[in-house]
Amino acid sequence: MEKQYRVTAGMKLYEQVMEKIKGMIAQGIYSQGELLPSEKELMELMGVSRITVREALRQLSEAGLIETRKGKGSFVLVDRNQLDPQATAMREYWERFLLSTDARILLEPAIAQKAALTATPQEVARLEACLSDEFPEGSFHQTLVAMAHNPILDEWLTQLLEMEADPAITSLIPPARQKSSSVIFIDHHRKIFEAIRDGKSDYAYFYMKEHMEFVRSSYQEHFHFYYGSQEEASPPPGGRINNKQGDETL
Repeated sequence: MEKQYRVTAGMKLYEQVMEKIKGMIAQGIYSQGELLPSEKELMELMGVSRITVREALRQLSEAGLIETRKGKGSFVLVDRNQLDPQATAMREYWERFLLSTDARILLEPAIAQKAALTATPQEVARLEACLSDEFPEGSFHQTLVAMAHNPILDEWLTQLLEMEADPAITSLIPPARQKSSSVIFIDHHRKIFEAIRDGKSDYAYFYMKEHMEFVRSSYQEHFHFYYGSQEEASPPPGGRINNKQGDETL
């Protein structure tokens, strides 16, 4: 089969494969509920190894764009409109998220610093309980801010977390709930907790700032990839690739 895509400088190979698959979905070449080409077909189409294709599919699955079913293949989970970079609701959500996170970067490190100096054993124990993966990412921050004993700060964080909440218009999974990046979130929380537990206020400040900047950058990357400008992903000659379900070429 003739290879339709070429290597792009500055991007990892699996990221390029992800971009092409996302582009085909965004253009309606493959629709919600439909089966993507097999691993072998994607390898031939894009001129990459099976390892590269599998990593691309794994990342897309983790983000909720596709679902890979053993023995059946990978199915599209989203509608093309959910990847529309011009969608007003998505732009507004991203703008709100940035404003919220920027505000948190300014204030939460100072709150963590103060908590390291004033936290009671009971408060430290409650914060430690939030390290469990049974708690949502925001619970750690809400518990920490409550340690400042300032109702205005509690209300402030609640409002910001509401601004950052996943909108109903998308089914994609954000970084905080993806397996690979959620591990980093948990590790950051543990470092912040240990600094507060040990009374190391400067470390608590630094680790919280590091964490919030990671939150911002990981979400920024997520939004740019899934909702940024779409690179053209031309279909192969004759339209889409035939798959094992017997789809007709266009």
